[in-house]
Amino acid sequence: MEKLIHLALWCCALLLSGAQTSTKVDPQNAVPGPAGGELPSTLRDRWREVESELGRPELDAAQLLALWQQKDRLERSLREWEQLEDLSLLKVRYQKGIDLIKLLYEKVLALDHHFHGMQIYQQVMFLSNPNAYPAFQKTRNLMEENLRKKQSLRLPGILLSNPYLSAAFSLIASFVGDGEIKQRQTEFDEISCILDFTVRMNAELQIIHHETEYLRSANQQLKLECEQLFADYVKVVDYLVDLETCRREDDWENLYQYLDDYVGKLQETITAPDPLLEPSRLRKIGVNLEFATQRVAEFINQYHQFINQGLQYYRKFDNILAHYENESTCHQELPYQFQELQRDIEGTIVKFESTYNLPEIQGSRMKDLLYGILDR
Repeated sequence: MEKLIHLALWCCALLLSGAQTSTKVDPQNAVPGPAGGELPSTLRDRWREVESELGRPELDAAQLLALWQQKDRLERSLREWEQLEDLSLLKVRYQKGIDLIKLLYEKVLALDHHFHGMQIYQQVMFLSNPNAYPAFQKTRNLMEENLRKKQSLRLPGILLSNPYLSAAFSLIASFVGDGEIKQRQTEFDEISCILDFTVRMNAELQIIHHETEYLRSANQQLKLECEQLFADYVKVVDYLVDLETCRREDDWENLYQYLDDYVGKLQETITAPDPLLEPSRLRKIGVNLEFATQRVAEFINQYHQFINQGLQYYRKFDNILAHYENESTCHQELPYQFQELQRDIEGTIVKFESTYNLPEIQGSRMKDLLYGILDR
């Protein structure tokens, strides 16, 4: 009942406020907006004080009107503070998203350079073809020479093009050819090692080749997706320069200025004297920024999945090369490309574990992206 009386008095005060101009609001009780620099905690304290004052039964209509007006201004200021606070957090998160896209793009480009710089294709092609081995070539040349001397025959082209048929004939030639037994035994051992390695390892070496090509192609696709993500992300703030150009021309500060200008306009909208239709527009803008940061978070997870997959692949490659069972017996006959391939794969594992793996962007930096942290 008491509240109803106060409400009735307030309504009467609204009707009579024009006539009762002698009662004015204390200037010390004026409510500055967020631009005035007053903290939300102070505004809330004052709002509670006004709310308490409204419960006093001895207040007349003019005093009630002044208090209700003061309460309304306080509530509006608090809403503005909340909206500006939310906008500030969104700005922090959005800028973190730009920084993360920039970082991830550099890593993807480094991976692209890494894959194109590796010599795995050449190494695999060499190691899987017996005709590329000097000892094998030497024995084959001797066989051709013997054929020409004895029968005026040449080694058929099909044998030259097929490494395994060529290897088989070279093995036979080293076994039944001319020369001292000791020399022929040495040649036979060399050819046996080469043939054993190429036959045993051919399928595994082809796995290394094809899966490396798959990783290279997947990284290229990741690069394209990163560029598209950037284009969609910065379109929100009306920045229309593509990622490659922005990086090449070091245009990041200009992009940040676009963000500042965009947020500045939103701040003006929030603090406008009569923002009658603005809440829905502000919500839409907030949803757009929120959605953009979520897409960056999804791309971070996609990048980490690729790095984990690549690490698993290279560990498998390392295991393949480490388990050639006759390596100790045939060590002298294996070409330097075999050790070079092993070193390349071991080095790549280290890079995938350290240089390309970024645990911090799934931890603290992901938290900044999703929630934002304002410096006070």
